[in-house]
Amino acid sequence: MPDETKNEPSFCSFVTNFFKHKQPETVRETIEDLIEDADAGQEFSEHEQLLLNNILCLRDKKCSSAMIPRADIVGFPKDGTVGDLAELMITKGHSRIPIYGESLDDIIGIVHVIDLVKCLLNGQKNVKVADIITNNVKFVSPSMRVLDLLRQMQLQKVHMAMVVDEYGGIDGLVTIEDLLEEIVGDIEDEYDLDEDHIITVQENGEILADAKAELDEIKEQTGLDLASALDDDEKEDIDTLGGLVFQIAQRIPSRGEIIEGNGGIKFRILEVDPRRIKKVLIMLPKETPAVAVSE
Repeated sequence: MPDETKNEPSFCSFVTNFFKHKQPETVRETIEDLIEDADAGQEFSEHEQLLLNNILCLRDKKCSSAMIPRADIVGFPKDGTVGDLAELMITKGHSRIPIYGESLDDIIGIVHVIDLVKCLLNGQKNVKVADIITNNVKFVSPSMRVLDLLRQMQLQKVHMAMVVDEYGGIDGLVTIEDLLEEIVGDIEDEYDLDEDHIITVQENGEILADAKAELDEIKEQTGLDLASALDDDEKEDIDTLGGLVFQIAQRIPSRGEIIEGNGGIKFRILEVDPRRIKKVLIMLPKETPAVAVSE
């Protein structure tokens, strides 16, 4: 019996054929037609629709929305040793790490894990990292379009670029993987480290949480729905505890500062750096029932 599925066009071949036979004025119109065209004769899966919508939204997206912020960049000083850098790569799970001189604003190169392996195999564990830097650094503006940067990095065979602000300081870091994830979603491999967001309920009912913890995580583990006070637009933009506190304060609070939330809830800032909130203590009003971490 013949396999009927072989006669069905694949998603990729259908997209290719669609672009061959239609020439709309803009790419945006093409993709919108591709999703909505009733004559297409193709029902897209949820994942396929997501890919198309991501491509549709990617046209005007800037590097600043795809980059790793400065506060999260893992760099290494040029005077450090190959052995120490190898340990850092193992700990962080990165295959490339930017190397800096006086500060993170002075990026002088990027070292790939293969460069380290060559040294380690030759017994050169104590060699200075500055002696093995071979990669040129690409610097880009945060306003550069994601699609333009992706194309440049492909042509130049560059896998990592540093995003600089108007004063020449490092604003963030972007990789080809980050750019592709804007289209296909998160890409994880066996060396990606799971990031645990600490959410702990204290004996007095207060909740200690990492600022990166998602509001849904907090609700699931404690029953506290911090997103209930947000309007629809805010719910689309705010996913994390840190984002919520920043939205309320409209700035990065200081360490030890208490931010008043809705419903008598207060947020004490336990850890913070100049660019982001790191750890928060959620203090509930006395009339709020005690919450407990779910099993």
